[in-house]
Amino acid sequence: MSEPRHRIADAVADVTESDAVAALTALGLQQDRRQPAQKAPRTPLPSPGVPFDVSSDVEWV
Repeated sequence: MSEPRHRIADAVADVTESDAVAALTALGLQQDRRQPAQKAPRTPLPSPGVPFDVSSDVEWV
């Protein structure tokens, strides 16, 4: 690990979560910035019994 990373790791090693929240809030972080995770779009599966033109060749090693 590089020297700057060591210094950062040492600086935050003893910081509690509440201390980190207080410091970030003092720096202007808004607590309401968390946004719910968005669902990733998914490709629908074909209906059962309907033939489709997808094939896959898999070789198990």
